[in-house]
Amino acid sequence: MNNPETPTPSTQLVIPYFHGDRGLPDRPIPDPWYYCPSIRVTGTPGPFTYTPGSPMNVTVDVANYGAGTSVAAAGVVVWWADPTSGFTTLNWFGQAVVAVPSHGTYVARTKPITGTIPVSAPPHVCLLARVTALASSLPQDATPDPINEPHWAQLNLTTHPVEPEQTDFAFTWQAGNPGTERASYRLLARPADEAALQSLAHSLHATPVTMPDMDLRIEEGEGPVATVDLDGGERQDMHLSGNLSRALERGTFTVVEVTQFDVTENPDGVPVGAVGLIIQPEEG
Repeated sequence: MNNPETPTPSTQLVIPYFHGDRGLPDRPIPDPWYYCPSIRVTGTPGPFTYTPGSPMNVTVDVANYGAGTSVAAAGVVVWWADPTSGFTTLNWFGQAVVAVPSHGTYVARTKPITGTIPVSAPPHVCLLARVTALASSLPQDATPDPINEPHWAQLNLTTHPVEPEQTDFAFTWQAGNPGTERASYRLLARPADEAALQSLAHSLHATPVTMPDMDLRIEEGEGPVATVDLDGGERQDMHLSGNLSRALERGTFTVVEVTQFDVTENPDGVPVGAVGLIIQPEEG
């Protein structure tokens, strides 16, 4: 809730992660924050896959909880990136302008933003979106921060198909330092919880399966945990291998989350980003 002594700005834009998401400093961290339902992909084989070299459409939902009396013109930009838990390099996808009414009257959706991810891209990519007020004279922070900054959002999922009887899997992603100074990061791999799985079930048209006891190992660390030191803008390949506690049946799925925490000054870690790995049997 806003402090009554603090006036609400005329424009207060947010790409919502959940119904009523006002983007305030005390908002709960979305679960999962690597999947923003306000970013929608259409015209591809599925919501989390794409055809390299072929045009695809992306729409982004935007809300405005500002106190202005007019409709705000907002600019939305979408980028794609290699699978990463810390964004350092963004590749242009497309942009759009959308009119968003104030006071959270309703969520406005951009027109389809059409772009092409080249055939040279990896099998899986991440999408990042940012909204800004076109009339604002304030400097905009260009550092991707979809966890803490409500103007940013991400659709950051990769799919790993397995045979119905298969239990082992492997995944490669990049840890990155989005800042300019050298920093230390802790990487933690863990099974997604029930809430995160349920939020993905509708989009996947599949039944979620919780597996809290699956075996996960980051090769660069010990067990499911690794620590890396990265210079500003540096990226490092990371490798995850694991075993499911049981085989998945067709029509079901589970998810492994890899979260990156900044532990440079806070040993408890400040979350920087995450990537989600969907494990799902191939259709017969």
